[in-house]
Amino acid sequence: MELVITEIAEHIVCAWFEGNILSDVLICNNRTEYNIGDIYIGKVKNIVNNINASFIDIGSSELCFLQCRTYESPFVIKGGDLNCKKILKREEDVIVQITKDSMKTKNQAVTSSLSLPGRYLVLTKKNGISISKKITDVVRRKELKELFSDIDEEANHGFIVRTNAADTPDESILAEKIYLEGLYEAILKKAVNSNVYTRLYKAAPEYVDAVKDSYYGELTRIITDIPHVYDEINEYVRSLGLGFSDIILFYDDESYSLDAMHGLSLKLKKALMRKVWLDCGAYLVIDATEACVVIDVNSGKAVTKKKDSEETFYKINIEAAKEIMRQLKLRNLSGIIIVDFIDMQDKEHNEMLLAQLKKLAKEDKVKTNVLDITALGLVEMTRMKQRKPLHERLSIKNDDLQVIE
Repeated sequence: MELVITEIAEHIVCAWFEGNILSDVLICNNRTEYNIGDIYIGKVKNIVNNINASFIDIGSSELCFLQCRTYESPFVIKGGDLNCKKILKREEDVIVQITKDSMKTKNQAVTSSLSLPGRYLVLTKKNGISISKKITDVVRRKELKELFSDIDEEANHGFIVRTNAADTPDESILAEKIYLEGLYEAILKKAVNSNVYTRLYKAAPEYVDAVKDSYYGELTRIITDIPHVYDEINEYVRSLGLGFSDIILFYDDESYSLDAMHGLSLKLKKALMRKVWLDCGAYLVIDATEACVVIDVNSGKAVTKKKDSEETFYKINIEAAKEIMRQLKLRNLSGIIIVDFIDMQDKEHNEMLLAQLKKLAKEDKVKTNVLDITALGLVEMTRMKQRKPLHERLSIKNDDLQVIE
């Protein structure tokens, strides 16, 4: 897999390619404040008990939505002291972290469950150790668990061990553990000596996070034509002693842009279209509505003979399933998703289709659930909302791409 980082419409764009196929894209914000991952001291302005939520003022132009969960105890600052409270009150100062951008009628979301991501670990406010399900080796899981034997029930934090830790020396993991713990304590110490609306922690630029969150065993090349991005990524790699600086390349051919070489703008324009053609001649129609995402699978130009139409429809649906999961990831579509596959009479074919979808969903970094096939033959899915979908970040005007702020 190749990660391409370039500029389109005055915004930095991160694009992941598998061969010539665009598999994922991230349009980076140009904002210098109030970005996902930033930690602020906010003030509780409103409490809505019937939805178990609070609205927090962090100093931006809109209030942020905080879902109050019974198992979370936010850090509340009062009189220079830091305390954990299960129940918030109006006008209290509370430490929150931005988790989601505002989307249409929904406010920017924050959480009181702070987290600090690293390459191998994520430090969490929640006590305990959890290990990525993608690390399947039983012996290695036990070894990783033992590395955190000093995290007891009284600790004010815990860790999530990421997939990248599977083949990493213990010394590197422990070094990152110490670094994240030091950073966490510094944030809490700063909080008790700061005023409301203070930003306690600035998240890394999104393009650095793009490198951090990629699974390095899959990345073969990181290439950019933006000098400061190249420098920052190299600095990040050097600072953590990561051993893959040789795959980070700077592209400086002014006669043929990085965008043109990969056909990125053209691929992004296609990702904004309703109709997506499949290799077999069938096509998808994708409609993102306010309530849900609806995807229709049509046989189109696919050749079918009446006697073997069932087998043909099965093959079309399997190809469609793969493309649907790619499109959900590429377009960053989320929420409730309804897919109308071509009807199949064979029960086994329907079960195999559902199994294929579930397998593909597990490969998505964003939590995706494939539920079931309804009585009407519709497949129900859900995908966690994090960032704005592609069609709310990009538009086409006079055949040029424009970024929507």
